[in-house]
Amino acid sequence: MTVRALLLASSAALMLSPAAHAADAIVAAQPEPMEYVRVCDAFGVGYFYIPGTETCLKIGGYVRMDSTFGEEPYEGVDVGWAALSRGELEFDARNDTEYGTLRSYIELRADATREGSSSELYSAYISLAGVRAGYTDSRFDTWLNSAGAVINDDVIDYTGDRTNQISYVYGDEDKGFSALIGLEEGAGTYTAGGATVAYQKRNTPFFIGGAKYQDSWGGVFGIIGYDSQAEAIGTKVRVELAVTDKVKLFAMAGYQSDWDNTDGPNNSRRRNYYGDWLGDWAAWGGFTATLNEKSALNGQVAWEEDGTIATALNVEYKITKELLLLPELNYTKFHGLRGNGEAFGGTLRLQRDF
Repeated sequence: MTVRALLLASSAALMLSPAAHAADAIVAAQPEPMEYVRVCDAFGVGYFYIPGTETCLKIGGYVRMDSTFGEEPYEGVDVGWAALSRGELEFDARNDTEYGTLRSYIELRADATREGSSSELYSAYISLAGVRAGYTDSRFDTWLNSAGAVINDDVIDYTGDRTNQISYVYGDEDKGFSALIGLEEGAGTYTAGGATVAYQKRNTPFFIGGAKYQDSWGGVFGIIGYDSQAEAIGTKVRVELAVTDKVKLFAMAGYQSDWDNTDGPNNSRRRNYYGDWLGDWAAWGGFTATLNEKSALNGQVAWEEDGTIATALNVEYKITKELLLLPELNYTKFHGLRGNGEAFGGTLRLQRDF
């Protein structure tokens, strides 16, 4: 009976064993569905939806190398050969709201020269319903499309440094009629009377206003800024004309008040943030002539009342859609506070956009 009982027990155990293992079996978890990045075409080419949101993001920028030969056009120093390499990243985030398009923009830049390397926050601002707030180029610059399509367009300077600001634009800034009002902090420094003086005045903002009208034939632009520290104004007017679909001209004039003052350190001249040229008056003019689908010719002449004249001429050639070659020649005739003399040189730019 003992042996028989042992055999029956063993048989029962073998019969129950698969059931026991089946009860302990591990079931593999199903993989979560993959979320692919979706293209966003609501704001143009290059945007995509940030996963899990309705915000569209575009990442772009460029890599550039400038080689300057001969005498640089700003002070006439013979640099021989001087190189500048730059990398820039741009982040543009947009989404629709009940108030219109909400946009935030960040621009980061890093440069390398023979003196070393540097990096900076070049722009960071938010815009919604015509209001823009943040840090970027002064409206005194961008409202009038800067100057010409040349590399060294600011030998006769037309604007102050980038600044913290807040502004409101009525209308479409890119077509038809639009108007601007805003406040700016001012930025940058200048040397006067043996001292370094800052443009910004922290307890009082600078005031700026402008208007413009743009159409297929060109446009008319006006801007005025009041420097509350210098207690002076600067104003510019610009006219653009599309002579044909391939030839475009522009002319711009600037005026600043109270140039001949002695309100700076040690009875020196106090500078106006909205008058970066030397003298009461300054003027800029130029052209762009499209030669074919890959190349264009650009030129600019600039003058300031103190007597300096600066010229530039370049050929813009697209090696590929994203790769640009831009050789430029510069000639400057110095006079007045800049001294007397001439400078002749050139810059060769190679730039890859993405």
